[in-house]
Amino acid sequence: MESANIPSNTGKKRKCLNSHLEVTSPTKKAKKDREAKPLRSKTLSKTRRTAVATSQSSKTDKTLNSSVDDVCPTWQEPELLAEKTLIDESVARNLIKLWEDGNTIPFIARYRRNVIGDMTAENLRAIKEDYVEICELKKKICTVAKAVAQNGKLDLKIQQNICASRTIEELEHIYAPFKPGKKQSLVERAKKCGLEEPALHLLNNTGMIFFADYRKPGVDGIQTEEDVKKGIIQFLAFEIGRDPELLLFLRNLRGTSTFKLRTTKARSTQKNQSTVANKIGKKDPKTEEAKFQIYFDFSNRVDALKSHQILAINRGESLKILTVKIEIPSYFQNQFKIFCTNKWTNKSQYDQRRRDIINLAIDDAFGRIITPLISREIRAELKLKAEKESCKVFSDNLKHLLLTRPMKGKPIMGIDPGYTHGCKVALISATGNLLDHSVIYPHTFKNGSSRGEDVIKKLLLQYGCNLIAIGNGSACRETEEWISGLRSSHYFGNLDVQYTIVNEDGASIYSCSTEAQKEFRDLDPNIISAVSLARRIQDPMAELVKVEPCHLGVGMYQLDIKKKQLQDALSEVVSECVSFVGVDLNTASMCLLSRIAGLTENKAVQIIDYRERCGAFTYRKELLKVYGIGERVFEQCAGFLRIGPTDPSDNKFYDNKLTTPLDATIIHPESYPLVRSLIGELGLKEKQIGSEYFIRCFKAKSQGYDIQKLAEKYKSDKETMHLIFDALNKSLSHDFRTEMSRTPLFKKDITSLENLKINSVLTGRVKNVTSFGAFVDIGVGKNGLIHESNMKGLNLHLGDVLEVRVNKLDVVKGHINLVVLNKCS
Repeated sequence: MESANIPSNTGKKRKCLNSHLEVTSPTKKAKKDREAKPLRSKTLSKTRRTAVATSQSSKTDKTLNSSVDDVCPTWQEPELLAEKTLIDESVARNLIKLWEDGNTIPFIARYRRNVIGDMTAENLRAIKEDYVEICELKKKICTVAKAVAQNGKLDLKIQQNICASRTIEELEHIYAPFKPGKKQSLVERAKKCGLEEPALHLLNNTGMIFFADYRKPGVDGIQTEEDVKKGIIQFLAFEIGRDPELLLFLRNLRGTSTFKLRTTKARSTQKNQSTVANKIGKKDPKTEEAKFQIYFDFSNRVDALKSHQILAINRGESLKILTVKIEIPSYFQNQFKIFCTNKWTNKSQYDQRRRDIINLAIDDAFGRIITPLISREIRAELKLKAEKESCKVFSDNLKHLLLTRPMKGKPIMGIDPGYTHGCKVALISATGNLLDHSVIYPHTFKNGSSRGEDVIKKLLLQYGCNLIAIGNGSACRETEEWISGLRSSHYFGNLDVQYTIVNEDGASIYSCSTEAQKEFRDLDPNIISAVSLARRIQDPMAELVKVEPCHLGVGMYQLDIKKKQLQDALSEVVSECVSFVGVDLNTASMCLLSRIAGLTENKAVQIIDYRERCGAFTYRKELLKVYGIGERVFEQCAGFLRIGPTDPSDNKFYDNKLTTPLDATIIHPESYPLVRSLIGELGLKEKQIGSEYFIRCFKAKSQGYDIQKLAEKYKSDKETMHLIFDALNKSLSHDFRTEMSRTPLFKKDITSLENLKINSVLTGRVKNVTSFGAFVDIGVGKNGLIHESNMKGLNLHLGDVLEVRVNKLDVVKGHINLVVLNKCS
């Protein structure tokens, strides 16, 4: 008769197991914080100090339905946020407090830099994403605890494990056996067979057991001693695989281990073929399969995988084209066994038969529970990393697109190319108003008829315009050749006509929108598109905010990212750009106002309504008279809204006692008293702020000031003082986009793809940036690719002008491989 003969020590006082709370404390300070703030539930407090060596006790088996409403994690948000983002815990606390108080990222990045460690808006966005994940985890912990309690299975130990979870994957791992409707697990079957008690005696070495005592010939699962042994091993594996100390150890161990991801071609089964057919629709299955050929026998370290590789692999797996496996190193398995051996196998007095059973349970736990858990966690982290990187690429591209230097003060002609329906032409004034429009047919003309060159020439000469914006849609190439030919033949006379190609993504969507119809009433949507193309050159940000960011075509694998995740990230970027550039409160459109930090579409409508009823705003605090805008909203948006004379020559605007040039600067109203004291000390006048005289005097008189001492003197901080000094050194009309050298690349002639040769040197503009390289418009109708290996270490952004060399060329496929020579901007 096989048995495990173990000396009983149940009469002794059991030593309390280390709680997960104590194990996961990263700092002494965090531990003190938790000790100072105990859990609200008396039962939960007891969990922290009560031994849970066995579960035969009636107290331990008792469910916790009465206290489940008080469940909260054993960690605090600042602690976990600091751990995930590698920032100081005090900074994490400050950020969480700012977000809980309703502060926006642009406001924090500009006006609260003193409490966030001088982070950029990009840093804040990334950290906020992690904070949102932590909040979701905290919420799910409560949901899971309630769900398990409703099943009547929430005991003290399970609740402790749930509350100690630090990732969604770990929480799902603990919750999996208790999900409603789940097929009966091996551990549940072992419990029903009465094997829980002997299993825990074995695990904790607290009693003597004989397998024969639990054998029941008529009961499935425990008919023989071998069945009993197998059931006990399965239960032990479950207990080991969900031990909080072990999970913490494995979490730390992963940081020192090297895992590999291997992909192979999936077996071609009828089910797989059906899945592929359903997901690709009318596309050719062989063509789709060929896209993943490089992953048919692929292996790489997990930490070396690129984001585009992860997204491609995930897509191939979802199409049943690829099979993916995480390879766990032997080092990881050996360390797992050493930990388990020290904690359970070697516990108390030596007994070989007990050791053998515990070791079998350890092996079972690793193969059946731990390996799938580690694989799920790694795959989830890879997916999250890839999605964040893709969002970042999209966000960075969008930011550089929105912050392209405007071409204000010049009339521009927009041409929306077309074949049968002609090219739509619109010419806008220096302020963006539509002056004239027409439709021409340069590509469908008949012998003897005009192609429309006379219309183009007349409009350009009539309004003194020499800049043309051509949309990059259908017939773009032919329209570009036509315009270039007219210029080369000197058709426009002394007028030095230049043109640029404009990305028209989203223009047609905007032209049919309610906003467009309000502005242009009964104008043909195609003409509105042409107007939008011209405005995208004149003031890119003001025009592009009218279009949903996901329609602007500057992303990477955006279809593989959760729609809400992408929209939230892009919305934050648009708000940041619009806020930092600032808008004129008296002229800004509803689209621009609604993107200002702290404002919404409804509040923007209220501002415009007030503006129409009461006239132009004369000072920032007048905003508080607008319905729905209180002190909190005013604090968030005031620094990004500018008020000044619409006519720069209006010298009487500041005669009103309530008006001040400070309202046209980036200085926040909360700092006005400080500024007035400072300029008073320098002998300067507030009404002169922004003038050349004031700037010259301020620079001369403030030179050599110690910012830190000045901040202490005025009871402020050096970050705020730097912002004030920067603002007072600039004119009121300063636009920081003009500091950027990225301007539209205007052309005078073109180069065709057929004329390209290897080693040809050209100038082009970056049109899109991805994690594997950058696409560059070199004026031949096809964008060339600069692979990351050919970037020479340059950090490229959308809009950068480059001198490039053709490295590889495939005219038939239209593939152009480029190498960077110089960065011109």
